[in-house]
Amino acid sequence: MKFLSKVSYSLDYKVAVDELLSGVLKSDDIACLICYCTEEYSTLAVQQHLVNALPHTPIHGCTTCHGIMTETGFHSGPVIGALIIYDTGINAYGTGIEHFGDSIEKNTFRAIDKALKNANREGEIPDLILLHSTPGNEEKIMAAIDKKFGTAVPIIGGSAADNQVSGNWSIFTEESLSVNGLSLMAVFASQSIYSSLSAGHTPTQYSGTVTKVRNRVLLEIDHRPAVTVYNEWTNFHLGDSDDGYIFEKSSVYPLGRKVGSSYDYPYFKLSHSIRETENNGIELFTDINEGDTIYLMQGCKQQLIGRAANIIHSSYYNDMEFEEKLGAINIFCAGPMLNLKQDMDEVCNQINQALDGLPYICSFTFGEQGRLSGGENAHGNLMVSSATFYRLKK
Repeated sequence: MKFLSKVSYSLDYKVAVDELLSGVLKSDDIACLICYCTEEYSTLAVQQHLVNALPHTPIHGCTTCHGIMTETGFHSGPVIGALIIYDTGINAYGTGIEHFGDSIEKNTFRAIDKALKNANREGEIPDLILLHSTPGNEEKIMAAIDKKFGTAVPIIGGSAADNQVSGNWSIFTEESLSVNGLSLMAVFASQSIYSSLSAGHTPTQYSGTVTKVRNRVLLEIDHRPAVTVYNEWTNFHLGDSDDGYIFEKSSVYPLGRKVGSSYDYPYFKLSHSIRETENNGIELFTDINEGDTIYLMQGCKQQLIGRAANIIHSSYYNDMEFEEKLGAINIFCAGPMLNLKQDMDEVCNQINQALDGLPYICSFTFGEQGRLSGGENAHGNLMVSSATFYRLKK
């Protein structure tokens, strides 16, 4: 099993895809291709050109915010990248894609059924699910995946992103693409996989109870306007915003909800604020419910820089000397990336050290999915999701 990452800056999709596939051995050993691109690319054109070049290969793609990252560095967009996975062992990879309809659960079930059928593994439990969806229904999708399998399937995922939270996002597989749907890849790998989801933030002294919501808009905390309370908690960190857009500034102080505890230490899933609404509410990238206890969270720069490498390191909690790393798929929230932009080279350097310079690909998303340390599935924001592939040394 081996990995190969490729990057192109060409805005001509034919040239870009040709550059991605330059030097790629087009053989039966190609298990799948994972593709991320910024919004400047036509995902339809990219998808069609990839399918023409690799007609029998599972392809899973998603738009990313402002850039991608590989072992060769942080690549600011416009940019497109791919991770090619070669796997010659007893393996299978299959994708499924569905547009959202009346029932998120039924559409998720259909996507899973397609992926398992395409992998020729119907009725089996995957080693990993790589999940991408357009923003808005992530919690329902995660719940449907658990219901479908009846057990905790390892998941990593990220919600499709664009550059300005304006809806210029999409997902695609070799079958089709969607601007309002979900896609997933069922992975049955020949080697071992460790997956993880991490927040990297700690709670401050401030907390409150959600007393009024409307869909994903937080309206009141402790019966007071949400913006008023948030400004008091953060000492007016957001400042004035003419258009109410607070996506980048709010990444420093996300809101967190306690999910569980590990060795008496609580862990949280995070919610990222997008914009202030006209009624002093805060629009979020996650669901939120009345009665939830929310905490103002914070993370120091060094924590945020190091957390992507830390969750890769954490996969080797047994015997590092007996495990050989092979490559990885990483998901990194767009908010911290924008906040750390001048430090993203250091983020890349630390990941490279954790992976011994091996190939990986990382997208920057508007929501991250995975399993927390207690096994709970979670969709959160400002988080890092990662799958590290490795084999036991002989």
